[in-house]
Amino acid sequence: MARTSELTTIRERNKRKRLAGWVLLYLLIILGFIFVMYWQTKRINTLNFASGVMQLTTSKTKYTVGDTVAYTLKNGLSQPITLVNSCPKEPLYVYSWTNNSWTRIHDTAKASACSGEPKQQIIAPGGSYTQSLANWPNLFNKPGIYRIVGLASNYTALPYADFQVVAKPVPPAVQVQTRTQIIIQKVITPVYITVPSSGGGNGGGDN
Repeated sequence: MARTSELTTIRERNKRKRLAGWVLLYLLIILGFIFVMYWQTKRINTLNFASGVMQLTTSKTKYTVGDTVAYTLKNGLSQPITLVNSCPKEPLYVYSWTNNSWTRIHDTAKASACSGEPKQQIIAPGGSYTQSLANWPNLFNKPGIYRIVGLASNYTALPYADFQVVAKPVPPAVQVQTRTQIIIQKVITPVYITVPSSGGGNGGGDN
């Protein structure tokens, strides 16, 4: 009996050890998974999203309908930023102030405008990139207030710039003044004087 009781006790101890070992193993696996996920998240945030400021400005704050709108993106970050070329679509988000709200508008460039252009534009830290929107003339063909918004693949903020487009000035109407000249012609009526005859009034004296 003593032998049997001792074997039972040993088996219970081994069973508890195995159970504790399995619990410890699963706990280590869970902790390791949590650590890997945290490390990956930290790594992704560090690699993809740089800190700093990206500035967006336009060449003017007021344009006339028909003028070419140009913008400049300046990289104030410590890492390069990447701009994706979406030609023939407009390169930026463009909005028009309509009915007291911002409405996004679109235009499509000609296929020839996209020929030979790179798919991505990389701006180095401290560098800048300037582009004209002349290939998308229908974006600003009406007077109004507009907003363009920049977007980079590894930058979370959305820098923007507002500007105004005004109608072309109407040239003043040319008034043709007609001058009426009144010419007064003085008519001189000649005065005829009777010439006395050569005989004279006392011609009878010759008789």
